[in-house]
Amino acid sequence: MNFVADTHALLWWFTDSPKLSPKAIEIFEKCEKGEIIIFIPSIVIAEALSIFDKKRIAFDFKSLFRKINDSENFVLISLDYSILHKMVDLKDVSELHDKIIVSTAKYLNLPVITKDKILHSISHIKTVW
Repeated sequence: MNFVADTHALLWWFTDSPKLSPKAIEIFEKCEKGEIIIFIPSIVIAEALSIFDKKRIAFDFKSLFRKINDSENFVLISLDYSILHKMVDLKDVSELHDKIIVSTAKYLNLPVITKDKILHSISHIKTVW
């Protein structure tokens, strides 16, 4: 099974953070081995850049971006009409970044790797942590 990554999960993977759950680590390791694909909504990269610019977490943004770009198992997903269309019907997610991430996951019919308790509490959203 493939997955969609939220921003913190992705950044915590690339920074070897102890905040990442054992299940999330297992998923990212499978991706690194080429066993699954993790889709990354473009907003996740934009949010990662914002976090980098604000120096809220120490990581090499260019290295992260290059690694994602060079990988066959991390796939960047653009915000396009199909995802925007999913956003229109997504009323129970108010935060814009989360709405785009969840809409991407719903479009791809995949679970989101996230620690976000709000997303975990919404019954029609598939999440793993």
